[in-house]
Amino acid sequence: MAEPEKFPKVLSGTMIFITAIFLSVGFISYLAFGSQVQTVILLNMPDSVAVNTVQGLYALAICLSIPLQLFPAIRIIETGLFTRSGKYDSFVKWQKNLFRFVSVLICAVIAIAGSSDLDKFVSLIGSLCCVPLCFFFPPLFHLKAIANNWRQKTIDVLIIVFGLVSMIYTTGITISLWSEGGESVPISRCPA
Repeated sequence: MAEPEKFPKVLSGTMIFITAIFLSVGFISYLAFGSQVQTVILLNMPDSVAVNTVQGLYALAICLSIPLQLFPAIRIIETGLFTRSGKYDSFVKWQKNLFRFVSVLICAVIAIAGSSDLDKFVSLIGSLCCVPLCFFFPPLFHLKAIANNWRQKTIDVLIIVFGLVSMIYTTGITISLWSEGGESVPISRCPA
């Protein structure tokens, strides 16, 4: 980067722009379809050649982007599992290929299993993965690497506890909704 001091402005502007796009898509979709909006907005579109073409191209784009999405995770796991390179050893190369195939197969099975209740599936993944990523790991890293007084350590521990409680709570709600087969209900709603 030629001018690293400009990075915070670029990052902030990019995040604001992306957030605005996501919010506007949700807002416009709700304006267009009201309370009947589906979890996947493409399901609200009428059945026509143009819509089917867009849906097909979208599915193709997702299928073709899977290797790009899996590459970093596969690479990290392969480094831990396989000590040798498959460049000169065909047995190691086929072991790595089998590992990659099984990884993609597991992802496909999980996607198929969660496709019928996509909103609950995404909620479960968010509860188990995104909440710790947001509220658990950053304060843990700060606690281990930088925190040097009791105030910083206390704040880090409180955020970690909040993250764990949030993860358990949201996971429990998602599992109970999934097992009941019902729609999500606001927690603050009192039964009549």
